[in-house]
Amino acid sequence: MPEIEAISPLLATMIAAAHLGGGIARKHFAACGQAEVDEKAARDYVTAADVAVEAAIAAELAEAYPDWSINGEEKAGNREGAPDAPRFLIDPIDGTTNFAWGIPFFGVVISLLRGNRIDAGVVYDPMRDELFYAERGHGAFLDGARLTVRQGRDIDHAVIGASLPIPGQVKSMPVARYREVLMEIMDHAATMRRMGSAALSIAYVAASRHDAFFEDGLSPHDYAASVLIVEEAGGLVGGFDGGAIPDTGAVLAATPTVHPWLVERFTA
Repeated sequence: MPEIEAISPLLATMIAAAHLGGGIARKHFAACGQAEVDEKAARDYVTAADVAVEAAIAAELAEAYPDWSINGEEKAGNREGAPDAPRFLIDPIDGTTNFAWGIPFFGVVISLLRGNRIDAGVVYDPMRDELFYAERGHGAFLDGARLTVRQGRDIDHAVIGASLPIPGQVKSMPVARYREVLMEIMDHAATMRRMGSAALSIAYVAASRHDAFFEDGLSPHDYAASVLIVEEAGGLVGGFDGGAIPDTGAVLAATPTVHPWLVERFTA
């Protein structure tokens, strides 16, 4: 039987909010191809579903924790608590381009931060009805089954997730060097995948579906929940150089076996 751990009231609230948002996202997804799509910036899209999902999640969290801060990527339902209050981050649809073009791979993401420390995270895939979650010190889970990253699979047998960045997204190194690293990894790994949702792709490292994932220019809204999920599953997460995630949002999540090999390529 899979190992199951009791869920705290905080995590239960976050999970309920993610399921609520995911249900709204599924209803909007049925109208894909007819929905209005706005560009926040070049190749950075938002739909009415993003706003609706975020507003519903924010309302659910605010009812349960009225004194805590809420910060959503689309600013729907944002509220400020006391300066030292815990803070929820919401990415209502991580993978909006997939969503808007009718590709059924996107996630609803909720993170809970105390200061700069990520203490809880939920990533929900509404199309597959899969729920990844973790609370600091209590392990990572997928639908109630404990997650542990795969050990021992080297780069020659690894599935590596990566971003194919849009112009201006790579901020941590010259774009030409990033492309060189991509090509070198392609020459060594078993295969590479560009799935279109950073949150789900990072969580896939915890589930041993990916041996690593990396992307530059991410926001904490995108990565915070999944970072905790990977760490609680025994994986390694940081910047491309193996240190802390920088302000540029360069994130590298990997198994302990593959992580040093990738850091060596990025820092060569």
